[in-house]
Amino acid sequence: MSNPAKWFRSFLWPYSKKKGRNNLSPFLLIYTLVLMMFAFPVQGAKSVRGIISHRISGCDYFIVATKSSYDVLEWYGGHDPDKDDVLIGSYESYGFHDVYDETADASIHVWTEDYDLTKSDALEKLADKCE
Repeated sequence: MSNPAKWFRSFLWPYSKKKGRNNLSPFLLIYTLVLMMFAFPVQGAKSVRGIISHRISGCDYFIVATKSSYDVLEWYGGHDPDKDDVLIGSYESYGFHDVYDETADASIHVWTEDYDLTKSDALEKLADKCE
């Protein structure tokens, strides 16, 4: 199609009057892409609340107990948290996070080493990191 106006018109109204010609495919492609955007939205990281259950002196790693699991975090800056501190933030995904220490009313910078662990797996990982 050399005429852009005809192509644009056929794109907006995909049904062709000519027999054997199928202009429906671009319409279906766009319709499918739009439908997929709404059917599978991207989930943001959710904020969780947890308590530091294990902290070894001289080691930057610690365990945070949440409602359903245990997370192993590494302290990278800010307030140095203590055992029984309450942490609030989106730290249940890998990477760096700024977390609020509710007990100390301060912010800390952490790296999530692992999350959604059982207690025994978290203790084993903490022991490996703090040797």
